[in-house]
Amino acid sequence: MTSRPEWPQVVKEVDRPAAFVVVEGEPDAGRTTLLGRLGSHERQDSVVIEARCARLADPVPFGPVLEALKAATVEWAASAARLSPLAGCLRPLLPELDAVLPPPLEAAGSPRALVFRALRELLTLHERTVLLVDDVHDADEETRDLLRYLAAFPSPRLAVVTSSVPRRRQPVPGATWWPPRSGVTAHFTLEPLEIEQVAEMVGSRELAERIHRRTGGVAGAVDAVLKAIAEVADERSAMKLAETVLPSAWTTSVAARLAETSRGCASLVEAAAVLGHSAGSRALAKVSGVDDDGIVEALMGALDAGFLLDSGRDRYRVRSPLLADTVYESIPGPRRCLVHTRAAELLAADTEPAAARIAHHHREAGELAEWTRWTSVAVDSAMAEGSPDDAVRLLAAVIEDPGLPRAEREKFAVRLGREMVHGLVDEDTVQLLRTALRDWSLTRTARGEIRLNLGRVLINQAGQVDAGRAEIELALSDLSGKRALLARGLATLALPHVGTVPVEENLRWLDQAEQVSKGIRDVEVLAAVAANRMSSRMQVADPGVWQDVGALLDSPSSADVRRQVSRTYINLADAAAWNGHYPVARTYLATARRLILDEHQPYLEALADGAGLRIDVATGAGAQVETQARRLADRVGHESSLAAEPLLALGWHDFELGHRASALSNFDAAFALAGGSAPLQASAFAGRVAVLLAGKDLAAAWRLADFGLDSLRRKNNWVWAAELVPLAVRIMLDRQEADAARELVAEYRQGIAGRDAPLAHAAEILCHGLLARARPAEAAELFGQAAKAYHALPRPYAAAGADELAGECHLQLDDQERLLGAFTSAETTYRALGALVDAQRCRRVLVRREDPRTPRRGRRGYGQALSPREREVVLLAARNLTNRQIAERLFLSARTVETHIGRALSKLELPSRAVLSEELLRTRLSLPRDSTTA
Repeated sequence: MTSRPEWPQVVKEVDRPAAFVVVEGEPDAGRTTLLGRLGSHERQDSVVIEARCARLADPVPFGPVLEALKAATVEWAASAARLSPLAGCLRPLLPELDAVLPPPLEAAGSPRALVFRALRELLTLHERTVLLVDDVHDADEETRDLLRYLAAFPSPRLAVVTSSVPRRRQPVPGATWWPPRSGVTAHFTLEPLEIEQVAEMVGSRELAERIHRRTGGVAGAVDAVLKAIAEVADERSAMKLAETVLPSAWTTSVAARLAETSRGCASLVEAAAVLGHSAGSRALAKVSGVDDDGIVEALMGALDAGFLLDSGRDRYRVRSPLLADTVYESIPGPRRCLVHTRAAELLAADTEPAAARIAHHHREAGELAEWTRWTSVAVDSAMAEGSPDDAVRLLAAVIEDPGLPRAEREKFAVRLGREMVHGLVDEDTVQLLRTALRDWSLTRTARGEIRLNLGRVLINQAGQVDAGRAEIELALSDLSGKRALLARGLATLALPHVGTVPVEENLRWLDQAEQVSKGIRDVEVLAAVAANRMSSRMQVADPGVWQDVGALLDSPSSADVRRQVSRTYINLADAAAWNGHYPVARTYLATARRLILDEHQPYLEALADGAGLRIDVATGAGAQVETQARRLADRVGHESSLAAEPLLALGWHDFELGHRASALSNFDAAFALAGGSAPLQASAFAGRVAVLLAGKDLAAAWRLADFGLDSLRRKNNWVWAAELVPLAVRIMLDRQEADAARELVAEYRQGIAGRDAPLAHAAEILCHGLLARARPAEAAELFGQAAKAYHALPRPYAAAGADELAGECHLQLDDQERLLGAFTSAETTYRALGALVDAQRCRRVLVRREDPRTPRRGRRGYGQALSPREREVVLLAARNLTNRQIAERLFLSARTVETHIGRALSKLELPSRAVLSEELLRTRLSLPRDSTTA
């Protein structure tokens, strides 16, 4: 039972002498519950008399109070001697108390006034009496007058508590106002419960929000829903039930209340329930059939009875979804159809008709032709407004409806296939189209187009590449007479990143797509084929692709072509990023986002955001990656293949921060979802191998690396192996398999030869450095080249790793100055990325390598060369970090940072830090030893 927050204050007021407490609240606000608790509340030396008023066609004067006195379990006889002869006038009204009341009184003066006085005397007979009168708004006029009399002439032996609904309208002529204008000692208005109050009752904020949204916080409705879900143990099931349940006892009560109102009032409430949204009085009048003369009275009745809420500015709605559903279910079928028809006509007359709502009303009215017509209009509107998800929901709902005529089923199924590729698709929609293909009688062309679009979704969003390719290949035979659709299907099969088939097979499909598209005038299809041609060439790092990209439109006028061009730029950005062209990839993403800025394109937006996250992590700009990645995964759904990219980015981010367990978990999840993307799977392989290698689990790392390399060999596009091959080479060398490592590097070198993939070529240099570890001088030179190549991309974490490897070689060569430079560069980069474990590893080497011949009384001197700490500080200053930011990152004081920068500037012969730049330092710090070298 709902506990009202007003309860303690009400009890306090009732306990005061001569209390007259008025409690007001909408129906079901908890008034009756509150009075019931007062009645059962234990009080010493108090008599409680409970009265309940009811609306009667022929009310009995003083009826509620007389019934309460008769029913009260009170020992009247013990105090009867204190009654004055005046109480005898109650004998005709209370024959049940003949043994208690004095002899009949011959009336003198106003009999009504005598009754008031006699009832007051009876109610104050005991030491203290509490009179509880519920629903005073339904009381007869004599009962109300009695209560006003008791308020005007209080007694310390009597407390009166009344409850009623708020009175909104002015009283009609001849009626008297309630509550009393004077004598009231306390007035409480029971407002709807807040979400926090419901949460205290259910113990779950999320469940409380569902219940509150369903009930509007009305206490009686909250109680009814809580009772209905009380036996449901699972919270998810309870939340689902709370949003749909219609508690039987509560609905019966609502129906009875509605039946007590006028016909005009009931019709108005029914119309509001059918409309399902806030509406003006004129709209409600048209839908309900109430004439203009009766609309104000009907509205006032609905507001007084608590069915409608006044939203202001002539807008009204049903108080809560639960109440609206209850009223709706109570409307007889024929009348419900009539009201839906009126609602559809009303909405259709609007200057901007809400097509989806109109379609809904026609469906509920049984007008199927108008339903399907307006559904098509609604789908067109959703697509025009850039809301493909809404279009898909509308189409899926109409297809699932058993009332859909067979002639319309094929048309809507084809349309669903077309529009679903633009939104984020769930498994239910996929199954719906599979059912249509399996069970429906479809024309050949319709079947082919549905298969084509289903295949595209399976590949792009569901990660079911083999199933998707199979659907498209089956569709090709059905689309032989539809060259535009055939070209689109062939172009989808042409993308190299899709599936495990060799790149050569993808490119053969591309050739066929271009042959079929010749002579086609459909500009969208031509744009789609061109998009896949450029994307395919970028994915294999074809150096000649840049010329084609330069001819790509960046401001197409057609919305369909604009979507294709934006998709092209996203695909190009994705491929360019895998190749290591990060600045170019960012530019392409910016262009794509500009093209879809004014449209809602969930699929394209998710693709762009995923690629952007991966670029941020790779280039060391991932400060917000954790929040953004989780948000994107939530948006697309954690089971969608679109979640693979944010999870992959999160995995590399965690790995760099040293969080191996969470990194491995994210890599595993990304790998499981990335079945539709060969480069994503290759990167997930590399991430898992990196974690296992860092944990010294060489055997498990090699098993995964070997499997990943086999996958890349089958795909035959080695530019995607830039992350995995160096790890595999390291493992092979640790396993004493130098010959196999050399063979892999030779195979990799041949695979990327002639490809415009700077990331892959940087990885090749790194691999050669690993192979040359037995020759430290040669290896150090190669690692230094690899570090410069990674820095140029930029790929800072990989660059720091190469610097660290170079430092290890200098350590073997006992080249103090070069090892200090390499390890300082690595430490600084690691620390800037937040990779503190890696940074600390480098710092330990630097500390150990201080010159042992230098006396330990003071710090060693470096002459005109930068010390490791000076080098570290000045590199950060060149990145425009303030002294305070540098101090926080290196755990120094701001004054110490200032000192280091001053010494570094002096040694570098620079006038001020204003001229510092990374490029300048890269030049200065690589000068011969007798100049300024760290």
